[in-house]
Amino acid sequence: MSTKISITCTPGESLLEAIREKGSFIPSPCGGKGICGKCKVDVEGLGVLRACGFYPDHDVVVNVPEPSVMQILTESFWPDPEPARDVFSSEDPRFLGLAVDLGTTTVVVFLDDLRSHRNIGIRSFPNPQHAYGADVVSRIQFCRENREGTIRLNKEIVSAIEQAAAGLCAQNGFVPGLAGRMVVTGNPTMLHLFKGVNPESLAVYPFTPVFLEEQNLSGAEIGFSDFSATGIEMVPSVSSYIGADIVAGLATVSLNPPTGWSLFLDIGTNGEMVLWNGSEILACATAAGPAFEGARISCGMAGIEGAVCAIGPDGYETIGGKPAIGLCGSGLVDAVARLLDAGKIDDMGYLAENEELISAVRLFLTPQDIREVQLAKGAIAAGIKVLMLEAGIVAEEVRQVFIAGGFGYALHDWSAGRIGLIPGGLEKRQIRAGNTSGLGARLWLHSGEFRDYTRELAGRIRYVELSDHPEFNDLFMWEMTFESSI
Repeated sequence: MSTKISITCTPGESLLEAIREKGSFIPSPCGGKGICGKCKVDVEGLGVLRACGFYPDHDVVVNVPEPSVMQILTESFWPDPEPARDVFSSEDPRFLGLAVDLGTTTVVVFLDDLRSHRNIGIRSFPNPQHAYGADVVSRIQFCRENREGTIRLNKEIVSAIEQAAAGLCAQNGFVPGLAGRMVVTGNPTMLHLFKGVNPESLAVYPFTPVFLEEQNLSGAEIGFSDFSATGIEMVPSVSSYIGADIVAGLATVSLNPPTGWSLFLDIGTNGEMVLWNGSEILACATAAGPAFEGARISCGMAGIEGAVCAIGPDGYETIGGKPAIGLCGSGLVDAVARLLDAGKIDDMGYLAENEELISAVRLFLTPQDIREVQLAKGAIAAGIKVLMLEAGIVAEEVRQVFIAGGFGYALHDWSAGRIGLIPGGLEKRQIRAGNTSGLGARLWLHSGEFRDYTRELAGRIRYVELSDHPEFNDLFMWEMTFESSI
């Protein structure tokens, strides 16, 4: 299915930019740099073209594909013991609360009743900023290169969140004015853009954020119309790349005091890792690249219907059971593991030629695809090992590995271990934690005890800067190979 739209371009403006300004969405994981090749559209009279590289000098009619349904994770590991919940004041008529997990790729909005502490409804959607780049670096670059870049990305996300929140209220028979509070978690770049703050300093050494501390504003200050009187609370971050999403997620999985060392991972376009025991908390972050989100992979795609999500010895599975149209992150990891087992990829990552995976739909992996996987998995595995070095422990001392997020939820133990994404036998100790960022936002909404615990936890995290660590580069080079996974 596609939608036919008429485009009037101004001189020097690409078709991709014109489509964005029209309010339509087409994938552009590389942010319009001409790298990914995923922004192809059918231009009437001209055929299929890359929108980012076409600069029309006259009006054109474009057939824009309808967005596919994305599988977005909303469920989460529930903590035990649960924190005590607030007693809601009967004098306050604004008994609704909103919790927002503002991710780089996806957004989840929860509508909760603060009196009964129950969830009323959930809405999830792809982050509309994805049209400007798949990862935070691409979006920061967009802000640097465009005078109105920060304003545009801010309006995109504020409008999308308000629309989802208002829709939830209307669906359940409430007016927006009944929402007294909204809690937002996300990485520092997403929080800067949500607040309308230029995030450029996050990408330039010494990577200094404009703010990390907890934020408390009104909806009007954020730019909301329907929720102008709603109090907006943003959970604190720790560093430029350990954000509120990690702080909130760690708080949910660490409520039950550990009996030894535990590891918390959130793997996406960035990889965030936290290693802790009862007294020490170490954290680091690394730019894994968007390979596990399906970007920069020749047949890669997000977790939408028809994406291959599992490859076994007897066949493959797709999201929604639809015909296969590409590979999402978990399917990509399975595919690389199978090719390693078959001897098609050697220990150094060498693949002689494009390797067909599913002939009926022409799904294949290229040598460059393998390189992208090596870069991503090498960065994650090296970051984990740096934290263990800093703690003075070996992998056998890590009792449990909590993996948060949609990619981690779908990841298979055997293939994660086979490619060395999760090193040293740790793949056998994985716990699928789910959407811990969203759960953390909800617990912050309902529990003063949890808010206090999360603030205290954030203050105890020791951040390890990988770019300055003397062991990281050597570990990264080693973990890029597949020898480390044998």
